[in-house]
Order: sequence, then C-alpha cells, then structure tokens
Amino acid sequence: MADAVGLEERTVEVNDPRLTEAANRRLTEAVREVVGADRVLVPADRPHVSQGEATRIPFWEDVTAPKAMSIGLVAVAACVALIIATSYGNWLLTAATFVVLVISLAAVVKTIMSLASTTEYPDPGLVALLAEQGVHDPENRFSALVREFTPVSEDGARETAVEEDTAKATAEQHESVTPSGGPSTPVGPGS
Repeated sequence: MADAVGLEERTVEVNDPRLTEAANRRLTEAVREVVGADRVLVPADRPHVSQGEATRIPFWEDVTAPKAMSIGLVAVAACVALIIATSYGNWLLTAATFVVLVISLAAVVKTIMSLASTTEYPDPGLVALLAEQGVHDPENRFSALVREFTPVSEDGARETAVEEDTAKATAEQHESVTPSGGPSTPVGPGS
C-alpha cells in the first residue's frame, strides 16, 4: 500500500535469505519490540534491509572495533616515525608530521563518532546467533533494521521525546549532529 507522498506500509518482518528461519524470527520479534508495531508507514525509497537488500556503506563509515584499532595503530606508528624524523631538523618533515597528526586526529574523531552511532543493541544471545551466521556487525545490522521500520519526520524536526517512543526518537535523531532527549526544531540555513 503506497500513498501520494512517497510513503508505503510495511509489515515489520525480517526475512533475510542469508539467515536461518530461527534467526529471522528472533530478529522480527526484537525489531517489533523496539518499533512497537507490526505494520508501519515509512518512506517508499528506504532500503529493504529486512529482505537482505544490501546498503552501500562507505569504508570510512563502516568502522568496527578491529578496523578502529588498525586505523589507530597505523596513525600512531606514522606519527612516531615522523616525530623521530623531525629530530633531524628538516622543516619539511616537521610540516609532514603536522599534516599526519591532523589527519590522524580526524580519523580518530570519525572513528569515535562511527562507533557511537550504533543506536540499538539486541540481546547478547541474538548477537551471538547473528555472529554465528556470519553477520559482520550484528549491532549495526539491528540498528539498520530498526531504522528501516521507523517513520521519519518530514520537516526534520525532532518531535518525539526519548522517554515516550524510543524508536521514533532514535530515527528522528539519527542524522542529527546534536541528538537531544527532548523535542526540538531545526533552525538556521537550510532548515
């Protein structure tokens, strides 16, 4: 069922062909618990993550803990090597060290923001089941499923308090730079 403004009604049901029936059933129950409904009205162009549709995630946004550790170790090693090189008095090496430090800082900040963006966490038993079935990052997959079935505000306003409806408030705040516990309205240019 679709309407004129680009919305469609979806049944909250996970049917990922890469997962077992038991995993799909447990995911469906968990997502319904968070969303609080069996059927929802969502934008029609939203990816069908629940049906196994892949969403393209750029490398720099798909940060997992092991990837974050690797990024950090490479950044530290590069900084140490360049700091040692600057002890030879070459100002070009000093400038290169500064550039590497700034890039490293940006990578660390982006990594922290990426790791903190997982908004929903399923129970540990479900995480273990998904990991056994080869799901790369079960918590992020679960968050993507919740986002698929959560309606978004048309004007970008955050009208839902976290205490009232966690799933809807999470969806409203997903793309915001400053998530808040209470309702808010966007201001400034482009709002």
